[in-house]
Amino acid sequence: MDSVDVENPPAPLTQPANSISITSCGAVADDTPTNGAADSRSVDSRAAIQNCIDQAQQQGKALWIPQGTFYVKGTGGLNAQGITIAGAGLWYSTIYRDVPVPNSTPPAALFDLTSCTVRNFHIDANAVSRSTTGADWLADGIWTQHTMSGFWASGTGGKVQNSRLTSIWADGINVNNVSLGADTGNNLTVTNNFVRDNYIGDTARYIGLGAGRFGVNGSDLLSATVTGNTVVRSGGNAYSQGQPALHIGNGGDGQNTGIVDKVTVNGNTVTDSLYDGIAFSTSANTLLQDNTVSNPGRNGIAISPSYYPAPTGSATITGNTVTGLNPGASAFVNDSSGFVAALSDNHWPPAAPEGPYGSTPAAVPGTVQAENYDTGGQGVAYNVTSVNGNANSYRADGVDLDNTSDTGGGYNLGWTSGGQWFRYTVDVATAGTYTLDLRVAAPSAVAGALHLSDASGTNLTGAVDLPATGDWQTWATVTTHVTLPAGRQILTLDQDNGGWNINHLGFTAGSGSPSATLTASPGSLTFADQAVNTTSAAQSVTVTNSGAATASITGVTAGGDFAQTNTCGTALAAGANCTVSVTFGPTASGTRTGLSP
Repeated sequence: MDSVDVENPPAPLTQPANSISITSCGAVADDTPTNGAADSRSVDSRAAIQNCIDQAQQQGKALWIPQGTFYVKGTGGLNAQGITIAGAGLWYSTIYRDVPVPNSTPPAALFDLTSCTVRNFHIDANAVSRSTTGADWLADGIWTQHTMSGFWASGTGGKVQNSRLTSIWADGINVNNVSLGADTGNNLTVTNNFVRDNYIGDTARYIGLGAGRFGVNGSDLLSATVTGNTVVRSGGNAYSQGQPALHIGNGGDGQNTGIVDKVTVNGNTVTDSLYDGIAFSTSANTLLQDNTVSNPGRNGIAISPSYYPAPTGSATITGNTVTGLNPGASAFVNDSSGFVAALSDNHWPPAAPEGPYGSTPAAVPGTVQAENYDTGGQGVAYNVTSVNGNANSYRADGVDLDNTSDTGGGYNLGWTSGGQWFRYTVDVATAGTYTLDLRVAAPSAVAGALHLSDASGTNLTGAVDLPATGDWQTWATVTTHVTLPAGRQILTLDQDNGGWNINHLGFTAGSGSPSATLTASPGSLTFADQAVNTTSAAQSVTVTNSGAATASITGVTAGGDFAQTNTCGTALAAGANCTVSVTFGPTASGTRTGLSP
């Protein structure tokens, strides 16, 4: 036993005037303790409760749930519109959803409610969801546990308050989706609720509390308030996505469409989240203010984490506190270049400086695993245009990582794209030229896929071409050479063109001293007669490095009346080539010769 919740509840409430008790319609209480399972001898009260709901709607009365546990059996649910449903208190009145398992028929929501007020009772189940929509609906003082979703709501002017949700299998509170065919979400409020998903015994699967649009079929959310809630041990890893405890924005996992606007998230407490405490996908004009995140499993506040992209958006983030970060995690990360976050007066540790993964530089000679890029986050240790796989179980700040089927297992770096880069701190034992073996996979050949550079940006390898291996997880080794000084230094793996994965970089000390060998083809150029003060068409010379080391190029010149342009840059990798284009522009008559070293 890990913990026990103990409280001293108030006395049960009494039946209000102008209400109908479900027992008057034949509902039968069963007070046999459930102990986590339904009582097989209980009476199905679904028809009786629905009969009373219908009467209450016809007579303009409230529906009363007295003390006791009342069973709703099977996959059918209860439907109500425009009435109040109230109980004696969430410690005393229980509706228990009992669906025979295993069951292949998806059950309807336990309550399909339109413009209703529900308050002061408990929902327990072995399989259930809940739906609410319409205008001016209210859920107040409801305790929901062991359900698929807690509150699944839409509409205008709705509020969830003073409620608790424990051991929820999917969404705890989702206040804007396609509930009951709703087509809008406006002025929705979630306040003073307690959400806890037990990640040991009843593993959470999804977000604890979310304000947004639910996928491609969901409703736009035009305004919402999420305030004063406590979210404990929430979030989940359904579909290996690492969902946050509290989420603001449109749907993730390829469903990031529609509008989420003007959400205020204020005064909430998020504790012991399984992954990110608070996360943003695409959304605009969000105010995140005076919230507390403690002991997050991954990062405290994250913009555009894996599977929750935020290519655009805006938020004011002020007065928030983040504590209890794990090594390698960050209080705040923004992995989107298009989401503008205005930060002020927040209380959290400063961003970690760049450092080697695991605190110790990788040894050279040796193998540098691609997934072990430096810590420090976006713009410091790496630069990515979008966040994809994250290897949740491996590192808290993982981006673009995927399980590898290569020998040795582990993770590879993927989702490559031109302009992205990852930095690695290494410790080189001895200065010299090293053989660099790149373990790569590429469905198709990629010309100029990557290069390795030093901390000053100097290209150490030249452009490296990758052959087609046939699949993202079919691996081959591509060899080049790199010259390094001794000691601790930072190497950057620059992605020049995408379409490949990399598992590791192997550095082996060279035998002897590999050198560069440059050859020109053709070895000489001949120009025809050219009129004085005119310029000939260009002729090309291909310069090839046929040696085993990178050639440093200090310059290419042409003498006399000859001029040149070239693609050689400052370094030419072993096996690479460049082009020198030469023109002839005589300024006087006569024979000319020129040198192009």
